[in-house]
Amino acid sequence: MTTAVVVVLLVVLLVAALRLWSTANRLDRLHVRTEAAWSALEGALARRVVATRAVAAAGGLDHAQAEELRRLADTADTADRRHRADAENDLSRALSAVPPASEPVLDAELADAAERVVLARRFYNDAVRDTRALRAVWFTRVFGLAGRAAMPDYFEIVEYPQRSLPLRRTAARVVLVDDSGRVLLLSGTDPQVGSRWWITPGGGIENDEDLAATAVRELAEETGIRLSPADLVGPIWRRVARFVFTGIDYEQTEFYFVARAPGRSGAETATESGGGLPDRPVQVSGRESMTDTGRASTMTDPTGEAATSGRTLVATRPTDSPADPPLDVSGHTDEEKLTLTGHRWWTAAALAGTDEAIYPNELSARLEAAQTVLLSGVAPDQVPDVN
Repeated sequence: MTTAVVVVLLVVLLVAALRLWSTANRLDRLHVRTEAAWSALEGALARRVVATRAVAAAGGLDHAQAEELRRLADTADTADRRHRADAENDLSRALSAVPPASEPVLDAELADAAERVVLARRFYNDAVRDTRALRAVWFTRVFGLAGRAAMPDYFEIVEYPQRSLPLRRTAARVVLVDDSGRVLLLSGTDPQVGSRWWITPGGGIENDEDLAATAVRELAEETGIRLSPADLVGPIWRRVARFVFTGIDYEQTEFYFVARAPGRSGAETATESGGGLPDRPVQVSGRESMTDTGRASTMTDPTGEAATSGRTLVATRPTDSPADPPLDVSGHTDEEKLTLTGHRWWTAAALAGTDEAIYPNELSARLEAAQTVLLSGVAPDQVPDVN
């Protein structure tokens, strides 16, 4: 009997010793894992600080916003472990309000750094959770297996929605010039923010189109004017634009062609040359059309018949002279029906004198050179960049 008791006691002591050893060993591994996770998190946070400083120094922000970013980055970088979360929260809040960086590479670096912070924080907090759970077990507490190791704390910072990388696409546009040197521009708006601008006809490449095919397709879709790729000269310009449109962040590379508008008389009016803006939109065939007088003109096709055959013809006056046939917008997509609000044939003087947003910005300065290229029929060997 005595022997049996001794054996039982030995077995119990052995099991307890094994449990003590395994628990202590596991707890030690968890502490090591937690510290390793913290080191990784510190590395991710440091990388975000570096990316933030680069964005602040790039010159795309106003002075006050850039200085605030630098200050918050410095505070986060020098904060001790106890106050690091508060400092990083302040930096995260500021970064969530910063517009896309002027240089796409910097914006991509900042987005990647922010994503790494999110992943590193989650990994660290998982390690903290497991460590705290094991330290809370009665067996660990009774035998003091944690020793003098500090209880790890969670690292809680707000995960603001991360700005996604821009949608990159290539577009082709047409600088369409009539016999008197006027250029056709379309008025556009972003219905989500109410902004307004003027652009040349054009759009993004679809499927396996080449640039010229895209240009003539978009021109026909947006204006009803049909050309062949052989009618285009170019590309004459290249423009890289970064913008947000209908909630989507784009980085768009645009190639511009120049072409002669078919059947345009080139007659002008005094109002057009003055560069004035449409006073207000009017409803024409269920769509907005921009006019200077605020009155809708009667919609007829070039033959004088009423536009009742399914085509939607939009004219604007007096920005279009009476000799200008209306545009056929029946090919507009659903998005274009919401975002394209009218058109105008602009003179060089009107372009130079307006304070409206014109894209490309250098159109007025480069229009004469574009017409020279059109007359020669020879595109430049090296496509110049424009703003």
